[in-house]
Amino acid sequence: MRETQLKKSSDGYYRRNIGYHVPNGTGRVTQPKISLGKNYREAVERLSLIKNIWKRIELDYLDEQQPLWDDTSLAIAKAIGQGKPDFPVAPIEKKPERYVYLLESYRKVYPEIRFRPSDEDFYRAGLKEVDEGERLIEMKERAILEKAATMKEVVLASKGNELKCLDLLDEQTLHQALDSYSEYLAVEYYDKTEAAISDTGKRKQYMATQLKSYLADRPLKSIRDQHSTDEVFGTLRQRPVTKRYGKPMSHSHSSHLISELDQFFVKWLHPSPHWDWSEPSGYHRVSRKPVSFEADVEHDSKEVAVYSMEQLGTLYRYATPLERLLLLLGINCAYGADQIGRLKLKEVNQGDVDTYIMRTRRKKRVRGQHYLFPQTVQGIHWATENRATNEDSLVLVNKRGNSLYRKTKGGNRSRDIPNAWYRLLDRIQKDHADFPRLGFNALRDTSATLIRDIAGQEIASLQLTHKHQSTDRNLRRYTNPPFERLFNAQRELEQQLIDAGVFELEGDAWEEREHQYVTEKQKAVMRSLSDQGASVATIAQKAGVSKTTVYRWVGPKTRKSQE
Repeated sequence: MRETQLKKSSDGYYRRNIGYHVPNGTGRVTQPKISLGKNYREAVERLSLIKNIWKRIELDYLDEQQPLWDDTSLAIAKAIGQGKPDFPVAPIEKKPERYVYLLESYRKVYPEIRFRPSDEDFYRAGLKEVDEGERLIEMKERAILEKAATMKEVVLASKGNELKCLDLLDEQTLHQALDSYSEYLAVEYYDKTEAAISDTGKRKQYMATQLKSYLADRPLKSIRDQHSTDEVFGTLRQRPVTKRYGKPMSHSHSSHLISELDQFFVKWLHPSPHWDWSEPSGYHRVSRKPVSFEADVEHDSKEVAVYSMEQLGTLYRYATPLERLLLLLGINCAYGADQIGRLKLKEVNQGDVDTYIMRTRRKKRVRGQHYLFPQTVQGIHWATENRATNEDSLVLVNKRGNSLYRKTKGGNRSRDIPNAWYRLLDRIQKDHADFPRLGFNALRDTSATLIRDIAGQEIASLQLTHKHQSTDRNLRRYTNPPFERLFNAQRELEQQLIDAGVFELEGDAWEEREHQYVTEKQKAVMRSLSDQGASVATIAQKAGVSKTTVYRWVGPKTRKSQE
């Protein structure tokens, strides 16, 4: 396989000959050319995944044999090259449970792509049968344990403690300990101010559940030495295939789970008087470093995904007032959902000329200050003008007066802000299918990138309200942050946004819209048809809106043309 740099073909696509194949009926070995798309970074990533599959095929063949793609593996490689998110698998046997096992085998052999059943009903029937089979096995195991317990009681009554081998029910297992650890986290990380477990505790509970998912249950007494402990950590070091995406676990997630497992063992399980486990000799020599794959190099070298000025303008035009304020706080102050959801009115300070936000970032316990664009100030005024407020009131609340970053009954963070953001992206993508669908935190990344281009890395760190603004981690202890330089950079960013036309709008940016939302493309269609003298009914049908909406946007012109 060639290792030369990918180059575009005349039609704009990247392609590469990978491996060997014998097409049906030809008997001739060919080198299939696999298309990798038009984007260079995506092409490199797809090529890396396909190479991983081909390397496994090469290992399956003896030295004297020619490694070959079969029809299925080649189809999967081509699907990866085309960037398809999943690969449909059809049943090949009449038994539904075999269909389930077929998909599971594909997921294990080809972790580079997700697999979905092409026959959902047949697959669900298979899942039901598999579940019933597993329940039968579980019932048999439980019966064995109950029988063992009965035998134990009889023998202990007659012969004392001779039957130690049947002491099955008294064994403490890894999963039982992880369940108990999760209960401990709920108490240890309880936040009285919110009457719920804190975000940190919730995240640690989630990782405890993940550990149970990827680590086989086993008696704690079987993890007594360096070798057995290394086996447990080794499962995570090898980055198992995730159940959600069907791909190897990311390097960072594997590292986080290993760190949590280490804390579980050393900081909780070892000192606990209720669990029969102690840190074994040589524990510190157990490797905690996840393996690295070839695809990691390209993934780690990717640039941070940010929005361009033109894209920010599109977001601003399509946004509702709430979405527009979220956008402004994200770009103006590099705020994420947590900082926006917790922002209080007393933290917004009106000076002689300008307005600033002065608040402590809860996560880092660092004081931050941001100069506010006039548009951001207008948005904050819109958010608070029609409700009773005091200095402790939140700037943004929902219709019930609750925080957009509140805790749900299940102890999770509400998704009001991310959901609002994705609704905005949904509307834009109806008109512009290729518009990047980046998460809400991409605004924070965009803001920091723009400020860094203007004033350098120290000021960008101030914009992000990071604890350290330079390589000298003690500098903040002895000096005051240069907030005036940050304010100047924010004013320059404001001017750049103005010059790029980001804030240009038709009408009032803070006008409430209780009626149907109209996209920019629909407005253009309505205006064009109206100028051509089309009837209201025709315009409504072709623009995909109601007649009332047509009258609202181009009514006067339409009526005039019909007269």
